[in-house]
Amino acid sequence: MDGNFAPREKRRNLDELSQLTQGLRRQGKTVVWTNGCFEILHAGQIEFLIKAAGLADVFIVGVNSDASVAALKGKGHPLAALDERLLVLSAVQCIDYLTVFDEPNCANMLRALQPDVYAKGMRHLHGNIDEEERAVVEAAGGCVALIAGDPAKSTSAIIEKIRGDR
Repeated sequence: MDGNFAPREKRRNLDELSQLTQGLRRQGKTVVWTNGCFEILHAGQIEFLIKAAGLADVFIVGVNSDASVAALKGKGHPLAALDERLLVLSAVQCIDYLTVFDEPNCANMLRALQPDVYAKGMRHLHGNIDEEERAVVEAAGGCVALIAGDPAKSTSAIIEKIRGDR
């Protein structure tokens, strides 16, 4: 697989999404963006995605490229290749569109798309939201929504359980 594999009805590049979101804003639609590595898709992430999608007329998910995941998380990452992560995410019904980005943060994506809401998990509550990303969203009139989840359903908790650390 070559990084371009996800059902075409969901996969879009930045230019396509930028045009789409401009039209949606003119129609008064609410665009919600979230992003992540999605190395292991699990119940905690699905709950988060469903809650985030509930805030949206259109829900867009940005997926870190393999190089971006490796830079963020280090040796041994990503646990699953981009094509596999896109395939799994494309099957999640509440996601309207998927896109891939290579940067360490998604500020450029946010700048281009200007979502109404940037959805993040509660682990970002105490100053863990990238300040450039926050500034870009707020400058365009959007907001950051923190969505609560069960910490026992995190990727880290699952990895600890597999390793026998818990």
